Amino acid sequence: MTRSRKYLYNLPNAEKIKQVALEILDYELNLDRVVSDKNEIKIEILSLETEMISLDNSENPQKIEKSRERLSKLSNDILRTDNEIYDLKKQILNLQSIVDEEIREGLSHLFHQAKSGIDEAQQALVKHQTLANEAQNRLAKSSGNEAQKYRDEWILNVEKIIKDEEQIKKSEKQLEAIKRVYKLEFGSK
Repeated sequence: MTRSRKYLYNLPNAEKIKQVALEILDYELNLDRVVSDKNEIKIEILSLETEMISLDNSENPQKIEKSRERLSKLSNDILRTDNEIYDLKKQILNLQSIVDEEIREGLSHLFHQAKSGIDEAQQALVKHQTLANEAQNRLAKSSGNEAQKYRDEWILNVEKIIKDEEQIKKSEKQLEAIKRVYKLEFGSK
């Protein structure tokens, strides 16, 4: 069995990855069946060869000829199963490549989304810091009711600054998680 990859459910293309994974499973089950069939054919070939060795050529020529014909047919069956095994393995590898490409695409999408989140939060942070500084300067120059208004405005902007900083930290954590997943899946980035 494969390792648990629960993080794949968070990818935007998780459904497509799941569909391809189910196709891979179908091919793997068919491969197991064909390999089992091949093993049964090999056992039958060994049995026939053993039987032919024990027969004397002069005793039963018809039985020997039938055994040879059966061996020939079984040899063809082995070749057919070998070709089928090759084709199934090739299909599995192709589908695994598709899954890898879909995972890369999904991780790339999440990476750009997190990067965009950081950029937006940083722009908002600069804006709110400017507004907070302006409100603080007006607060320092004002008195009475006006001071209360500028104080409230300054507090509101400081709260926004805190939220922007939290958003930046959250997006940075997402970027790091995406990098870890990429490294786990593909070995680098």
